[in-house]
Amino acid sequence: MSEARHLADTLEGLFTRPDNGWFTPFTVATSGLTAVQATSVPAPRFNSIWALTNHLRFWQEVASLRLRSLPVDRQTLGDEHGWPPPGDPADEQGWQAARDRVIAVNRELAALVASLSDVEIGEPIAAGRPNRYQVIQGVIAHNSYHTCEIISVRHMLGLWLERT
Repeated sequence: MSEARHLADTLEGLFTRPDNGWFTPFTVATSGLTAVQATSVPAPRFNSIWALTNHLRFWQEVASLRLRSLPVDRQTLGDEHGWPPPGDPADEQGWQAARDRVIAVNRELAALVASLSDVEIGEPIAAGRPNRYQVIQGVIAHNSYHTCEIISVRHMLGLWLERT
């Protein structure tokens, strides 16, 4: 297996596959939540699950643009600082669309990563910037961190997540 395929499998597997062998993926961590639950904030200085979902989508889209050496317009992606606001708690379709979108963006990013050669993975995204390998590893770590945060928020809200 090429390094690109390995990274792509890791990127998508840790985010979407319940059988990844390591921990609860985003898809399971957000499964079954309503828009009201997804917009609930458990305590001051915490984020809602919907806000975290939008944040994950934002940074995966940034990574996709950077890996392709394209310009990044953060405003177009939803927020200058990487935290697009959550939607309306009454908007069930909006919540499901946000969740579906981040899963689709992850899948698209994994496909992009899989298409890279080992040489391309080692090249910097721009002069003086990290190489593609470092960007991809950063996204994997970022996704994992915030997925665990989503699980913590669920627990704080009393929305315990049972794994079978």
